[in-house]
Amino acid sequence: MILACKQCDRLVNVAQLGAQQRANCPNCNAHLITCRQNLSQWNMAFAVTSLLFLFTSLYPSFISFSQHGLVQEISLWQACVLLSEKYNAILAGLFLFTILIMPVYVCTLTLISHSKIWSTLSLSLARKLTKSFSYITPLNLADIFLVAVLVSAFKLMSLAELSLGYGFWAYVLFVICFIELLTLIDESELWERQQCQFEPVPHVCGQTAMLNKLRQCHICNQLSRSETCPRCEAKTYFRKPKSIERASVWMLTALVLLIPANFLPIMDTINLGQHTPATIFSGIIIMWESGSYPIATIIFVASICIPIVKAILLFYLIVQTNKCRSPQRASQLYRLLEIIGKWSMIDVFVVIVLVSLVQLGNVLTVEPQLGIVFFTAMVLCQMIAVHSFDPRILWDKYHAYE
Repeated sequence: MILACKQCDRLVNVAQLGAQQRANCPNCNAHLITCRQNLSQWNMAFAVTSLLFLFTSLYPSFISFSQHGLVQEISLWQACVLLSEKYNAILAGLFLFTILIMPVYVCTLTLISHSKIWSTLSLSLARKLTKSFSYITPLNLADIFLVAVLVSAFKLMSLAELSLGYGFWAYVLFVICFIELLTLIDESELWERQQCQFEPVPHVCGQTAMLNKLRQCHICNQLSRSETCPRCEAKTYFRKPKSIERASVWMLTALVLLIPANFLPIMDTINLGQHTPATIFSGIIIMWESGSYPIATIIFVASICIPIVKAILLFYLIVQTNKCRSPQRASQLYRLLEIIGKWSMIDVFVVIVLVSLVQLGNVLTVEPQLGIVFFTAMVLCQMIAVHSFDPRILWDKYHAYE
């Protein structure tokens, strides 16, 4: 099998792989493909288990706390309803997508794709469903939400007595199963069922796809010489169009949003009628002074350091496109950007959890503020900026001698 590396565009001839073996690009060490046995059975098992644990976690008590004789108990579904009715529809939509829509869609589609129903679907519908895998699976934030719940619990321990309900433990099991499912999903196998991968002649291996006038589809990875992918019908390009310009604009927009996100309050705590607005940084200081050093460090790294580091690294890569002396290191930095991107969402989910849970009237209530909306928009802009950048540009001048 001859594949084009998504990171450096090198054509690689991958030999027959054994069970649980994976192939990496010999040029940039990026992951190319993994061979798994009994994939269908494992996918269906983890999809069913994930759905069972997810629906089990929605309605039972997720987390509860008590203060001054008042008890507040809430489930995941109640939290979503509360957000949409009383506060911010944007946060409610993000919360609902994270805990319910995205996981249910992925699990349901996995079950359909590995059942007899898939063979009865029209080619057009099967193509659209497979495409949706490529778009939605990178948006998994379930693990981020679970970490945010734990951070929120540490925050509330100094204010009240906490207890974790059955819904919480069911959600923990769901996250474990769902993450394993995402690692097992093989989109290339679904595309192979519809149309086999086009393979160029073996003697071009070691060269770049662009040098051989081959375009790699950004959705199904099919190699072709046409402007439209013959397998998924998406537009194909040698490189992402205006990659540098789009990445720069999105990241600059994120940096502009970072200013109000850090200076405006993200939430307001009402304790015995006294309002205490808190920005991201002031919340970190409060946790540090209260002795919650690990939690303060996590929030500081995720909400302050990561957005700044992402901006610096992306602009560094953009500068490196002019003449990259070490494209291997640059590719590693880009893969790092892809990994750390979504972890800045921790603070967003912390606010969502606190707002949903802490509702004891004038005794103790947490309300979202405008800063969290700016922060959410900033994180999304940074994720789009990283996705807009084409790492293959880093290798183009390095390959110029070919």
